[in-house]
Amino acid sequence: MDAEEKPYRYVVRFPPQLRDQIVEAAQYYRRSRNSEIVVRLEQSFRGVLADGIGSGHAPPMHSQIESMFGRGLDHDEEKVVLAFRRLPQEKKSALLELLT
Repeated sequence: MDAEEKPYRYVVRFPPQLRDQIVEAAQYYRRSRNSEIVVRLEQSFRGVLADGIGSGHAPPMHSQIESMFGRGLDHDEEKVVLAFRRLPQEKKSALLELLT
């Protein structure tokens, strides 16, 4: 985008489930919902397959940042944490209730 060109504002109505997926993905990658939508749209036009939360959608240095937060965890524990982060909020709540 040119420095002179302003971003276009566009209002979109999302089904609740899609909105929740966008929110979760944005939180997972530590970016705004708007940025998450823009990244996924740009990638879809470049032919990147939409495979859910995958490395194709990760911002630069995401894996290095995530590994810093996971220090002290073994490989299996890291997999559990990452899987937990990918769950919808209702499933996270149910799992936490089951564990306590």
